[in-house]
Amino acid sequence: MKATGKRWTHLALYLGLVWAAGALVVPRAYRIGFGHGLGIDVERLPAIGIGAAAMVSVLAVGVAPVGHVVRPCRTAGGRLGWAVTVFLGGTVGLAAGIGAYRSGALHVGGPAQRAALCGVPYALVAALFIAGVTVRLISGVAVLGVVAYGTAVTHKSQQEKEMRGLMAGTSLARQDLLLPDPPAGYRVDEGNGLLTADGFGVHYVPYAPSTVGGGRPDVAFMVSRTTMRDADGITEATRTLGGGNVEIVLSAYRDGMRLTVTARGPSGPADRDELRRMLHTARPASDAEVLHALRRPAA
Repeated sequence: MKATGKRWTHLALYLGLVWAAGALVVPRAYRIGFGHGLGIDVERLPAIGIGAAAMVSVLAVGVAPVGHVVRPCRTAGGRLGWAVTVFLGGTVGLAAGIGAYRSGALHVGGPAQRAALCGVPYALVAALFIAGVTVRLISGVAVLGVVAYGTAVTHKSQQEKEMRGLMAGTSLARQDLLLPDPPAGYRVDEGNGLLTADGFGVHYVPYAPSTVGGGRPDVAFMVSRTTMRDADGITEATRTLGGGNVEIVLSAYRDGMRLTVTARGPSGPADRDELRRMLHTARPASDAEVLHALRRPAA
């Protein structure tokens, strides 16, 4: 019993030292290296390097009194490798937390509380080195949870910021950006959508071969403002383009908006039931869907 109590005391000291290192060193290194932002200034790279080296050094030296608690820390080389691993893993968790904080999804109080929380991801990573499946499992789940949550809310915040910039250039309300599911055998043509002063359009391209002879038509969906009153039903217009191609335009009106689906290509494969379904099922698009349609594909 006495030996067990002594072990838990050593474990608490081990984790406490790691937490203290993160809480005391990291906030200061962050302010010196990054200022008040997340962007890296080339002129501050030396300061960032010094801060990282300081944190690794503090970890490697500070754990010495309880080095026997975890096997890697029983030698000088092992402590250095352990310190680098804890620093890198903890920094990933810290970056996720900072992203969540800056997005407004995480509220942590004043400077003292923020500094205290800076040590938590490093202590969680350090706990992964403690012998025992339960401790390692709990620590691993906690680390992954912090990273996953911080990454998700940061990504969401970036999407919302980009959407605010896009909406500044259109008179459409956010709920007016309607989008139907792709027709059967089609996918959204990434980067070929458009958002104008009074309209939002998406282009669809086929990914599955047609079951009918000939190629599949290009399909586009457009929602735009209109002064016409809402009308029941769907109107359809067809015109011949030449070369055996036909353009089919189906339109519907909803809440002061005109919804249009255009299919252009060989006359055979155009599925009017699918085009009508698109008009009936158009619903407000998510930020991710809008950005996917408007962004240019990576080279």
